[in-house]
Amino acid sequence: MNVDRISAALQSRSPRDLLGISYRPAAVLMPIQFGPEGARFVLTQRAQGLSYHRGQVAFPGGRIDPADGGPLAAALRESQEEIGLDPADVRVLGRLDQVPAAADFVVTPFVGAIPAPYRFRLNPNETEAVFTVPIAALLEPERLKIADRLSAHGQPIYHFYIDGWDIWGATARMIAQFLELVCGYRVAPQ
Repeated sequence: MNVDRISAALQSRSPRDLLGISYRPAAVLMPIQFGPEGARFVLTQRAQGLSYHRGQVAFPGGRIDPADGGPLAAALRESQEEIGLDPADVRVLGRLDQVPAAADFVVTPFVGAIPAPYRFRLNPNETEAVFTVPIAALLEPERLKIADRLSAHGQPIYHFYIDGWDIWGATARMIAQFLELVCGYRVAPQ
């Protein structure tokens, strides 16, 4: 897997927007680092003191402010605020479908390549930890579990378990869509 393959897969389609939904708009960056061990997603653990999604694993991002100028600008701004990622260091590769999150957010995810290694600077008010997971490991069938119930939006609840982390909810749905589009991954019902 390389930058060109990811970019081609994402650019070959038009991402879907959730129309008619009156949720609060948010955006995230799905940063990928490329190194000798392969491609890795950069994820965060949100700080415990946050109002929303406290302690959960997520991609850097958040609410779109009116001054942002759009979802991509918001994702880059939030990534800089949360983990010190300079927008100039991000090569945007494409966008995924919007996903509902929690009870009242609709999230626009952007995929971007960033340098490896990178000197992240965590904002302790927003981010507890930053870590990476190998994309190839997420393709292993035993990593994904599907909950017995549906989300508030009527969607399956995915959990990717890796290196002691539980990556679930909207973040897991974004990962699953990325894996489907770029790697031909198929979520098998359990």
